[in-house]
Amino acid sequence: MDWQLGVALGVSAAALVLVWRGVDVRVVLIAAGIVLAFLGGVPQVVLDAFLRVMGDGSIVGPICSAMGYAYVLRALGADRALVELLVAPLQRVRWLLVPGGCVAGFIVNMAITSQTAAAAAVGPILLPLLRSAGYDALASAAVLVVGCSTGGNLFNPGEPDIVTISAATGAPVHHAIGAVMVPHVVGFAAAVVVTTILAARRRGIATSAVECSQHRPRLFLALLPPLPIALLLLLMPQWNLVPAVTELYPTGVPVTHVMVPCAVLAIVVHWRRASELARSFFEGLGYGFAAVISIIIAAACFLEGLKVMGAIEHLVALLSGVGDAAPIVAILVTVLLAVISGSGTAPSVTFSKAVLPSLVQTGGLDTAVQLGALGAIGASLGRTMSPLAAVVIFSATLAEVSPRHVVRRTAPAMVAAGIAAIVAHYLWVYL
Repeated sequence: MDWQLGVALGVSAAALVLVWRGVDVRVVLIAAGIVLAFLGGVPQVVLDAFLRVMGDGSIVGPICSAMGYAYVLRALGADRALVELLVAPLQRVRWLLVPGGCVAGFIVNMAITSQTAAAAAVGPILLPLLRSAGYDALASAAVLVVGCSTGGNLFNPGEPDIVTISAATGAPVHHAIGAVMVPHVVGFAAAVVVTTILAARRRGIATSAVECSQHRPRLFLALLPPLPIALLLLLMPQWNLVPAVTELYPTGVPVTHVMVPCAVLAIVVHWRRASELARSFFEGLGYGFAAVISIIIAAACFLEGLKVMGAIEHLVALLSGVGDAAPIVAILVTVLLAVISGSGTAPSVTFSKAVLPSLVQTGGLDTAVQLGALGAIGASLGRTMSPLAAVVIFSATLAEVSPRHVVRRTAPAMVAAGIAAIVAHYLWVYL
């Protein structure tokens, strides 16, 4: 091991310790990047990376427009309407509460890509139902976290993990989502099964039913959150359902070109609140930049420092050298980083930007996209069993239990999900 790689590993380890101690991940990543670039004799590359990512429309556009649309949905109450529509049947079939609650959280997180925001929409409705059915506070919190944090957001085309995979490999967004599909669905199913079994072991006596909604689910509002996802899937070039659109966008409709019109539709239908909803949309744009793009910028600064020290080449060589074990390495690395940092976005984005561009050259486009997908899945699983994750802390507070106790309950489900995702990946690729 040369001295440059040793220094890079030492700085990276120090960065992880600082994040674990609660220092903002953006501060840590940018500072680590500056230190590494300075030691490598080219400190200006950090500023170059900062400027490049800050103005990268292929990343900023999809993520910020998706967040802007989410803010419009929140202002309209469409997120809560979707939850009410999903949870209404569970009130009549109580034995489905745990698996149904997990699925409801997963679907809401597909549309509302912030895990904490999804939990805020689902929790006040789902937790009273679970408690009335005899599930204790810890089991109820675990169901909420598993549903809202296991990674429904990975099926949203505006999700940073997916956008970064697409940008790093040059693959269309729908290709990245397709790579996530099979291993993630199988892994989530395994997590739901384990969560259901663990919850049933501690179930008490059901109490009287809880009325969680004073009105019927509002169908139009409930359909607004998944509308962009449905449109992007239906307008995929291979389906050619609308030839004029396929001719205009032969590689797929850009995410921003769907998110913005959907936001406009919601505003036009609720034209009496047009000014308020327009403000909400642009507030969402700003929040997306402040909360998400900032992390991607910080990760890019850190990666530039690692490149200067030669660490990226070693990581790519490691993944290329382990052959068929590369998927296992990819998911384990991001799981570990997410557990330590409490973030799913930072580890996934950092991994994708670090290794995927080179892997496209050495292993091919499909291999790179698949490894990026597994890295994103691993980051979601790691976040779900991190006591530092915002969604875990929020859900634990809502249920009045300890975040660390919630993590103990979610960890077995996440381990099962990780194993199932890896197995599904190998079966899907090699059979």
